[in-house]
Amino acid sequence: MRLSILLSGVFVFGVATTGCDLLKRGQDKKDETQAAASASASAASTGETTATDTTAAAKPPSAGCTWPESDPDHDVTITKGCAVTVKNNITVREGHSFTIEEGVKVSFDTDTYFWIEYGKLIIKGTDAQPVTFTSANKSPAAGDWVGIGFREKTMSGTSIDHLIMEYAGSKSANGEGSLHVENLRQGGRISIANSTFRSSAQFGLVAGENATFAKFENNTFKDNKSGSVKAHAEVLGSFGRGNTFSQPIHVEASEVAQTTTWPPFDVPVIVDGNISVGSDSSTPALTLGEKNTIKMGQDLYFNIAHNGAGALIAKNITFTSASPAPAAGDWAGVFLNPKSGTSDIEGCTFEYFGSTAGNGGGAITVYNTSAKDLHNVTIQNNTFRKGKLQAMHSDDHACAPYDKSNKVEGVPFCNKE
Repeated sequence: MRLSILLSGVFVFGVATTGCDLLKRGQDKKDETQAAASASASAASTGETTATDTTAAAKPPSAGCTWPESDPDHDVTITKGCAVTVKNNITVREGHSFTIEEGVKVSFDTDTYFWIEYGKLIIKGTDAQPVTFTSANKSPAAGDWVGIGFREKTMSGTSIDHLIMEYAGSKSANGEGSLHVENLRQGGRISIANSTFRSSAQFGLVAGENATFAKFENNTFKDNKSGSVKAHAEVLGSFGRGNTFSQPIHVEASEVAQTTTWPPFDVPVIVDGNISVGSDSSTPALTLGEKNTIKMGQDLYFNIAHNGAGALIAKNITFTSASPAPAAGDWAGVFLNPKSGTSDIEGCTFEYFGSTAGNGGGAITVYNTSAKDLHNVTIQNNTFRKGKLQAMHSDDHACAPYDKSNKVEGVPFCNKE
């Protein structure tokens, strides 16, 4: 490979220089420049790289009150106290960071969005001076702009602290909520704390598969029309304490392959898809969070140890129907398979169960084994009411010893035939 070196200047160290010397040096420099240009052109034609190709520096970071008009190709900081209006969609790419300091107000034009892809977002609001993301419209309303989105390679270290986010949730660009975390290859990259997500036309937060959080605490969700959160089951396990929700939390169809514990929620959890718990390499347990209310969608179920081994911990949970007019047989129940690990279903209330979807046979259906052989499973002190079929189904019609401490209303505890 041929390398060319450009001389950037002439340095004089206490030596007298004549006009002829300067002229000669100027001619030498001209010759060197021509040689470098020739070498560069030759390298371009052969695909070789010259030294001048590799010395092109990355653009320096920028700081101030100027929001980029297009996707930034350098690190950006919006400095303390700035107020900016966003007129164009931008995406942070290729490992760059975008930092927003305390007290900044960002107003988004109609249907605009802010997307993070291969980059990092750092929002550094404080209690006294939060960062605000809002609508630029004179009469702001839910759904004015799309929101923030994080794609699968968002960099770890992304953090949002003391952000107020409002009037997002436009369906433009396939938006689903104020804050959208797509399926991530690896979780734990994003921290969100001390922030408020309000007045969205859809959800406050939408989080896909593997979109678990490094930290998620002391956040407030209110007045979001579709619900506070829509997420996969494992994502809820990364929620910490101190979060407040004023609308229900929705759970999508999920495969739980690692031990996951939901915290107690102050609103119902609506299950919109079947939830399976199991793994071929371990025995993950899903713990539902004591005293939660779980509202099941039509014909849906929890499937424990269907794929590999798995377990369910449900204490003092209310399992009910998500229908606005609930009826017996709305949802299928909880399915237990032969590799069900140490599970505890205790003090729960089951109602409106009994759909035969998935070959369900009652509130609790035992598959491919006898109930008496589920040695690691505890089912006691539960109430089964307003349901269909029976409280517990086992292929051999033998549900002992689980029939001792449970209360049943309107249906038999165990199928007799």
